Amino acid sequence: MKYKINLIGNKSNEKGIINKLNFFFFNYFRYILVITQLVVISVLFFRFTIDQSIIDLKESINQQEEVLKAVKPIIEETQRVDLKLKESKKIIETQDHFLYQLTYLIPKFPETIFLNTLSLTKDTAQMQGRILNPNHLQSYFNKIKSEKKYVEVTLGQIHRDDEGYTFTMLLKGFKN
Repeated sequence: MKYKINLIGNKSNEKGIINKLNFFFFNYFRYILVITQLVVISVLFFRFTIDQSIIDLKESINQQEEVLKAVKPIIEETQRVDLKLKESKKIIETQDHFLYQLTYLIPKFPETIFLNTLSLTKDTAQMQGRILNPNHLQSYFNKIKSEKKYVEVTLGQIHRDDEGYTFTMLLKGFKN
């Protein structure tokens, strides 16, 4: 019996690896390439949409900045006018308050009272004057006190002199 033993090895194994690689490249690698290309193309389109949205946002920001630049002087002028209106309103309210005090006090004055000074503040009135008949001053004092337009009505010093009586009166806490 004769046996043949080949110690060199079979070249068919090398062809098997090359054949396997060829089979892989021709059958599966093309799918991998197509999938990779689809991913790259989708990323590219996604990038285009993101870039376009960024450009649109930058343009809208620039437009809004221009609008703000155009409106800023108007807003500042409006704030200045609003501040002036508020200050004017305060002044008018203060003047109205003084007017209410005057329209309350003056018509009630007896004809025999002559005022030297009348000073009005927000809630107080201080008068200094001369009167010929002290009874008229007493009735004026009682009338103001009974109407309760002022929280506190104080008749100050009364002095007799050559021309009549000098007096001071302090009225505090005027209520509208």
